[in-house]
Amino acid sequence: MLIGAIVVSTFAVIWIAAGTRNLGRRWFSCLLSISILISLGVIVAAGKIAPAHRATFNGKAYGLSVAFETVLIFLAVFFLRSGDRKRFLLPIISIIVGLHFFGLVWALGSNEYWFVGSAMCLWSILTMSIL
Repeated sequence: MLIGAIVVSTFAVIWIAAGTRNLGRRWFSCLLSISILISLGVIVAAGKIAPAHRATFNGKAYGLSVAFETVLIFLAVFFLRSGDRKRFLLPIISIIVGLHFFGLVWALGSNEYWFVGSAMCLWSILTMSIL
């Protein structure tokens, strides 16, 4: 559980940094600091929580999910940059990562990833509709 919290927290900080880099130095620093503090809190809490059930891992489902995510991200970057649609890059990548979480349901045997994947996809679609 601790390794998962470290990985997820690291990605959360990276996403905050990517998403706030154009807000100005003050907002960027403030939001990045908050995300780091929250991530550290998640990591500390994960180290103290005992898992409710025995962990399962399906390597084939995990590998397919990561491969799907990687290929689609590279394709999205290529097509969005060549089509001068860079403003959609982060929301599209977020949708792809959200879809990747659906694959983690089978890879890690946890239904919680349905919510995470759905939230990421819906939030990104909302963001693009505003853009």
